[in-house]
Amino acid sequence: MPCDQPTERRAVVGDREISYELHRSPRRRKSITLTVEDQRLRILAPRWTLINDIDELLHRRAEWIEERLAAPPPPRLRDRLAPGAQLPLLGQSFPVESGEAPFAFDGRRFLVNAGEADRVRAAERWLREHARADFAERVSVWGERIGVRPRKLQIRDQKTRWGSASSKLTLSLNWRLIFAPPEIVEYVVVHELCHLIQPDHSPAYWRLVESHLPDYRERRQALKDAADSLLW
Repeated sequence: MPCDQPTERRAVVGDREISYELHRSPRRRKSITLTVEDQRLRILAPRWTLINDIDELLHRRAEWIEERLAAPPPPRLRDRLAPGAQLPLLGQSFPVESGEAPFAFDGRRFLVNAGEADRVRAAERWLREHARADFAERVSVWGERIGVRPRKLQIRDQKTRWGSASSKLTLSLNWRLIFAPPEIVEYVVVHELCHLIQPDHSPAYWRLVESHLPDYRERRQALKDAADSLLW
């Protein structure tokens, strides 16, 4: 199931008041997840979580939150759209060289026109389309193995999630996974396909995931470790 529409809230963290974005999920049972991206705090919580419980968590994690909010933003991959840089594609690094078009890929290298203001938009458009084709194939292969077929695949730019699955058999995947190694992409694909069968994170759900990906724990950790390196 998708998350409810996020709400904007304010809370005292440490010695100052901050705003944060609260996402409530009907699928999440217990855990509350804190993320900081673009120097902004986002919270993903079960739908019925009390605000008092969120405030208590913010108090306990105040030092971590303040450190993350004060830290300089991590480098973004869009900043590598210049000759001499390297850009990942499915975990493999390719050189960026000068070209005539705003953005192109010839199978061995990315080509950019550094003078074109449109190069970031052109790059994202190409990468999204490449993600759609690649992810669709992986969803088809794994869907057949798992025994489930989504009715629709959406390629999105989720801020706090790498994927989601709805009761209408719609699968949504974050296009920025196109930068990650294939084993990470496969983990997210299998994770969400299994949610079409088991919509929660119960022990039965994780047994289903493990039956198809015995090393899912390592893949899940690899995704967490790689998160900051997949920022566009």
